[in-house]
Amino acid sequence: MNLPPNQNTSYIKLYDLQVVDQMCRGNQEQVLKMVEVFVDQISQSMKGIEVAYSENDFLKIKSLAHKMKPLFTYFGTSKLEKEFLLAEELISKEMISVELDAKIASLNLIVKEVVNEMKNDFNLANK
Repeated sequence: MNLPPNQNTSYIKLYDLQVVDQMCRGNQEQVLKMVEVFVDQISQSMKGIEVAYSENDFLKIKSLAHKMKPLFTYFGTSKLEKEFLLAEELISKEMISVELDAKIASLNLIVKEVVNEMKNDFNLANK
């Protein structure tokens, strides 16, 4: 079980809201709304990518991926961004492969980790 960041100095967050906080000028209510939108958008986009991949719809995958990219920067999800860039290389080949299967599964896992961490940190368990 992970302790909150202020109680466990070795804990590294999967996201950093510095950019979002600046965009919202420190308004925590707006930050919360942006986090809620992020959680929803990133989850829906990942589901869409999985469905599109199962249908060999690489055009849709690329479109969804393009929409996701700015979210990684705004929400400081560097682990997710790095994994996504690796997946993007494989996606650009427009071929089903064991390697791409694994990369999409890995992306999905990291998305779930980030979303769960945000839900816990912002008490969004029911969202």
